[in-house]
Amino acid sequence: TDACVRLNPASGGVDGLPSAEPAESFNRTISLAMLRAERKNHFEIYRGDMKSDIKAQIEIHCKEIRDDIASWRCQTESNMETIRAEFTGRVDKLTAAQKEAAKTQDDMEKSLNDMSDRVVAFEKSYQVLVDDNKRLADKCSDLENRSHRQNIRIVGIAEGIEANDANKFEARFLGEVLGEENFNRAILIDKAHRSLAPKPRIGEKPPAIIARLHYLSDKENIMSLSRAKGKLSFEGSPVHIFPDVSPEVGRQRAAFNQVKAKLRSAGIPHSMQFPARLVLTLDGMQHVFKDPPSAERFIRSNSLQKICTMGNTKSSRKQTTKGKRIQTNRRFTHN
Repeated sequence: TDACVRLNPASGGVDGLPSAEPAESFNRTISLAMLRAERKNHFEIYRGDMKSDIKAQIEIHCKEIRDDIASWRCQTESNMETIRAEFTGRVDKLTAAQKEAAKTQDDMEKSLNDMSDRVVAFEKSYQVLVDDNKRLADKCSDLENRSHRQNIRIVGIAEGIEANDANKFEARFLGEVLGEENFNRAILIDKAHRSLAPKPRIGEKPPAIIARLHYLSDKENIMSLSRAKGKLSFEGSPVHIFPDVSPEVGRQRAAFNQVKAKLRSAGIPHSMQFPARLVLTLDGMQHVFKDPPSAERFIRSNSLQKICTMGNTKSSRKQTTKGKRIQTNRRFTHN
């Protein structure tokens, strides 16, 4: 009990308390004490049960967590193995591809080295062939021009005037134009014919006549007389005598036409040497040019451009005056 009570046997009750009320109070106290003890026991039991339940729940949750962790771990390991296997397969493929590429690169390097050596050999062979071809082309050109060596080309003779015997006509033509007294013997012509060209229309220039002389000395004498006489005419028409050359040399010489026209208009002596070299005489000195640009540069550097321009202007004025006279004569003739 919480309070210490003392019983009085004589009075039949508790000392210091009334007989009825004290007993009731005592019983109440006993009941409260027992209730408290019982409550405490129930609480302890409930606490123990609660503790056991919580512990059991914790154990269950821990087991579930451990199971989940174990499951996740197994799944993760499985995924890692799958990824590792896939990665390993890809790495193996890349390694194989890299090895194959390295092998291919080695093969290509060997092939390129081989091709480089072959290209060098081909270039050397090509250069040899180019040199041989140029040498052969030069020889062919030389032989072709040697075959033209005794030929002359006559420009300005009307077509058909030679009739049916061009050889006799050419011999007579050369004697009349250059003077028969300038030849020690009769001019012997092996063959004479018109150059291959379509029949000219009215007003067009007639094709040139090509004549092959029997003697080279006659051809050289004819060219020398032609240069000495300058302007030549036959039956009132101007004619020109040139050495006959191959088409290639003819094209090379034609490239100098503009330069020769300037020099001709300026009255500067010049001539062509075989195969295609322009010889210009200035202040008693000869200058030889192998191509038109070098001749043009020489004209500019020696202040000949102004002289040539003045010559062209005078020539154009003469042509204009001549044209006006022709038009005037035509008007008078028409009237």
